[in-house]
Amino acid sequence: MSRVQRLSSLALVCFLVLLATLVRMQVFQGDYYRVRSEKNRIRIIYLESARGKIMDRSGRLLADNQLSFNCSAIYREAKSGIKKSCELLAPVLGEDAGALEKRFYGGRPGAFQTVSIAENIGIRKAVAIEERLDMLPGFMVETRPQREYPYGKAAAHLVGYTGPMAGEAADSVELYGYSYSDWVGQEGVEKSYESYLRGFSGGLQIEVDNRGRMVRVLGVREPKPGKDIGLTVDARLQDYLQENLESKKGSIIVMELREGGLLAIASSPSFDPNLFASKKGRRQVREYLYGEGSPMVNRGIRGQYPPGSIFKMVTALAALEKAKITPDTKIHCSGEWVLGDNHFHCWNSEGHGPQVLAEAFTHSCNIYFYNAGILAGADAIFQKSVELGFNQRTGIDLPAERKGFVPSREWKKKKLHEPWYEGETANLAIGQGYLQVTPLQALGMIAVVATNGHIFKPHVIEKIDSVKVAGEKTKGIVYPAKGWSAVRKGLEEAVGSPSGTGRLARVPGLEIAGKTGTAQSGQDKTHAWFVGYAPAKNPKIAMVVFLENGGRGGIAAATLASSVFKWLSENAYL
Repeated sequence: MSRVQRLSSLALVCFLVLLATLVRMQVFQGDYYRVRSEKNRIRIIYLESARGKIMDRSGRLLADNQLSFNCSAIYREAKSGIKKSCELLAPVLGEDAGALEKRFYGGRPGAFQTVSIAENIGIRKAVAIEERLDMLPGFMVETRPQREYPYGKAAAHLVGYTGPMAGEAADSVELYGYSYSDWVGQEGVEKSYESYLRGFSGGLQIEVDNRGRMVRVLGVREPKPGKDIGLTVDARLQDYLQENLESKKGSIIVMELREGGLLAIASSPSFDPNLFASKKGRRQVREYLYGEGSPMVNRGIRGQYPPGSIFKMVTALAALEKAKITPDTKIHCSGEWVLGDNHFHCWNSEGHGPQVLAEAFTHSCNIYFYNAGILAGADAIFQKSVELGFNQRTGIDLPAERKGFVPSREWKKKKLHEPWYEGETANLAIGQGYLQVTPLQALGMIAVVATNGHIFKPHVIEKIDSVKVAGEKTKGIVYPAKGWSAVRKGLEEAVGSPSGTGRLARVPGLEIAGKTGTAQSGQDKTHAWFVGYAPAKNPKIAMVVFLENGGRGGIAAATLASSVFKWLSENAYL
């Protein structure tokens, strides 16, 4: 065979192979490649929905949205020219090209997702990038709603913040209708009511040319914003409490006694939730996560502390119910009391002399309540503690509430393999020992006393999209009216009497009832407590003030409580 014939044969074979390939692609696999071609021509751009607003009882905004411009890229379209694109973007964004490229490859795009290169770039940078899009294949400027918190630190623990999903949540986003770029509520109301606030995202179907540039919009599904949420709180009071707690550690919680709605719940130190609203800001929050004072901890619902003398209400109610004491039972206080080989002391080393129940509350006499506790017994105190809401969560609609701890004979025997001693009952009677409570539980206790036995489920939610959802008091404690009256009389005198330990909580023209507490902390300075309500005869508001290592309850906590009661009176809550 000549050379020409061999070349002709080779050309014929190549032609037949090409023809067979064309027939296979056009005839047998035509539908497959047609679909692939459509997918190369059509893109889906994800549109994030705006979160619902969070407002106080008067409509003041606690959480809102502002428009954020982001530089993003479609991974498949941008990958081939990413190095050159990042070099072009670097001077516009004011960032290193290598860092931008690293961010691109570190992204986690989904089937209908873009990779975020730079967030919240501002309108000027967004316009500059738009002008260069013909040189940036696969890139685009996206807009997304970014969370804004007008009250900053004042409402941080109440409202919470948003952040990108991580861990198991990020691995199952599609199951719950999320995308990888969605931000979700991380704390506070943002987390508790995530399903209402998040809304439903939408998308754009666009046609692109061979360089990945948008030609036209083919279809759009508008994102549906989340539901607005109205709270029971007063943002002005929230701001006032946080201002008073500045430079202190502690919590102040105020509850209205009609349905148990919280007017404010403040915790200090606090943090700025606006720094969590963008990835750029989140890089600045290390001081919150690892700094001193644990500012991310909501001390009002997660802090667990010995309650000190505010717990004497529980002891009195237990002893009265068991008929071990009456309001007129006198116990002499010499400043020291001996039980077996142990010596117990009153905070007043000179003693208070003979005391009846109301006087014991007025002076917060330890000797009286040591005896009352021994007479009632550890079992009765434990049972009454549980009835008043201790040793269990209140059920507040904020995340990660802790339940505190009340010791019992059974617990000690099972856990420590030791018997219960009478000295431990004496310590329990004045709120010391193993006992741990949260400020919210202490508020629940004083609310029960103020309302003669009504137990509220504290809440911060009032309405969702104008539909009222707030709850009412859940149940009541069956207890003799004389017992409530005896304890309430003592609380009134503790504030109203010139020698009362809570006298610094007084406000001219307002009758207040309350109890101070000074609890050992294991450090040099004690914890300071005040729980109270007003008006004393027809209570509308209950309050707890807790200052971690704040000194004496009758000084620091009571003084702070006075300023809060005064604010409430001036603003028509009392």
